[in-house]
Amino acid sequence: MSFDENNPYQPHLSTGSYGGNTPDPMAQGKVNGPAIGLIVTAILGFLGQGAGLVMNLVGIGANAGAVPDNIPPEQAQMFEMINSVSGGIGIVGSLIGLAVGVVILLEALKMKSLTSYGFAMASAVLAMIPCVSPCCLVGLPIGIWAVVVLNDPAVKSAFR
Repeated sequence: MSFDENNPYQPHLSTGSYGGNTPDPMAQGKVNGPAIGLIVTAILGFLGQGAGLVMNLVGIGANAGAVPDNIPPEQAQMFEMINSVSGGIGIVGSLIGLAVGVVILLEALKMKSLTSYGFAMASAVLAMIPCVSPCCLVGLPIGIWAVVVLNDPAVKSAFR
């Protein structure tokens, strides 16, 4: 069997992979920092949103009968309803935050392996959105860093 350089479907001699798609070491080095930062952002978000979810779940049960004594009965019902609605909104918000954290984590892993440019860019943008990002204080600067690195032509061309 002979090697034909013009055949993209033939196994590459040095790597054994089709087309020789080994990641560019320079691009890999540039992407590693922001990708790890996005992974840390997602993990911090998991911890924060998980704690918020637990507090909201416990808060609904703890506040169910916690109506101040000096409130008239008509207002006590309203007080209980507001407590349950705000706890429910907190639970939904925490679940959304956990889901966004999962998306950021998976997309950051794709960024680290240079496999999907679109997903990597989406992860960076999601991390920058304050009300959506699981940890916006960390996510904003890391997201900006990731967008700047991803817009580097050498990095952009290294994605498969």
